[in-house]
Amino acid sequence: MTLTASAPPPSWDPGPAARARTDRLIQVYRKSVAAHLEPLVRAYNPSMLEGAQTEYRKMLELSAKMNLVGHACTEIFGHAYDARRLKIGTLFGACCFLADSFIDDFGEAAAREYLERIELLLTEGWFDLKTDRERLFFVILSRLFAERDLMHPTVRQAILKLYAAQKQDVDLRRARGGPLGRAELNLLKRCARNRSGHAILVLSAFLVPELALSRLGPMFAAGALIMYIDDHGDCFSDRNEGRLTFMNQLSRPERSLKVIFLSHVTRLAEGLPKSEGRDLLIAFLTRYYLTRLEKHRQQKRAGGSAWAVHE
Repeated sequence: MTLTASAPPPSWDPGPAARARTDRLIQVYRKSVAAHLEPLVRAYNPSMLEGAQTEYRKMLELSAKMNLVGHACTEIFGHAYDARRLKIGTLFGACCFLADSFIDDFGEAAAREYLERIELLLTEGWFDLKTDRERLFFVILSRLFAERDLMHPTVRQAILKLYAAQKQDVDLRRARGGPLGRAELNLLKRCARNRSGHAILVLSAFLVPELALSRLGPMFAAGALIMYIDDHGDCFSDRNEGRLTFMNQLSRPERSLKVIFLSHVTRLAEGLPKSEGRDLLIAFLTRYYLTRLEKHRQQKRAGGSAWAVHE
């Protein structure tokens, strides 16, 4: 989103200092996440380090972005982003990458099996490991869970709501014949909102001792916006795989996403006190929005292939 000298910046614009900080921090975290993750991958799923290492690089990129989001969230709640929080953000990003792959990349049966096994893990604390990928996921998840009291009401509630949103997403996203009605489209929109909105609350709950209730609404909106942006970037590859999302069912998705983006960042800016953390989060969301618009265009030119973006 270009801000020109002839037009005043929007009320939510974090300014050049926050944008420069975003650029600097993402580079820092791209270099640091491998120190935590490479030993785990090498020990529990070494095949990810073979060949082009595309999946491994994508996991590192997501973990770097989760650290940047986590950094912003931590500052919003009044804390410093220290080495322990960097470890948590890295583990959370890797966990999200692997969980999303179980849901998205191996077919509907694998997605439903993942949900069944996560339910088993949450209720009984264990499931039998079948593959190296599952072993890596379990090890990363166990190390993440060890960093926080899982019986803390906010943490437990956030995790269970995220699981419920993932389950609903799998139930809804498989393509069906015929156009969707308004009620079905709205349900897909709420599902996308909940899956990513609760994810950012889970991350925040792991990073800070207490979450101020007055800040949860704007934080949830920021998380929801990430999913809408992601789904637009993945529009063509999702369609090719038969995955139904709110964004890939819209007739004019780029225009709709702009409206969603502006409303969500405005809510974030107006709902939180001005701080470096708030400005960092808005700067990241703006950058993410612009890069995923470009990803969508690149996918369209490539005929809908799953164009890998590491930026």
